[in-house]
Amino acid sequence: MLFIYPDRSIQLSPEQRLYEGPAGRHPTVEARTVDPVSISTLGEILGVGSYDVLLDEVSEGPQAESREAGVFTVPIAMRDALAAPDLDPLMVAAKWRATEELAAWSDEEVQTAMAELAALAQRAKAESRHLFFWRSL
Repeated sequence: MLFIYPDRSIQLSPEQRLYEGPAGRHPTVEARTVDPVSISTLGEILGVGSYDVLLDEVSEGPQAESREAGVFTVPIAMRDALAAPDLDPLMVAAKWRATEELAAWSDEEVQTAMAELAALAQRAKAESRHLFFWRSL
């Protein structure tokens, strides 16, 4: 689940909030099986950096002690690329869908997620906020 948060110093204490997730507290986009690998792959498709560099940056964020839940960062450059007025979400969705990470997704699921993610990024940029994604096992 991707979501908007006011600043990069995300505060989700107590730890239980890591398990609860952001739904109902922050604007979100539901995207199953999203992880640092798939987000880094998307960033590379968007041209904001190499996969390896993005993976290091995306992997930052608070993790539950059990490692079963956590929050990962979406780089500002990636937020801005997703929010760009000239972004072609269908073209990006097609490239992202062709990756191993999204092999289980349908074309429609990827297209919907991309359209919603672009809208969320536009809102985050307009509000000078950051994008994060939450994951839970």
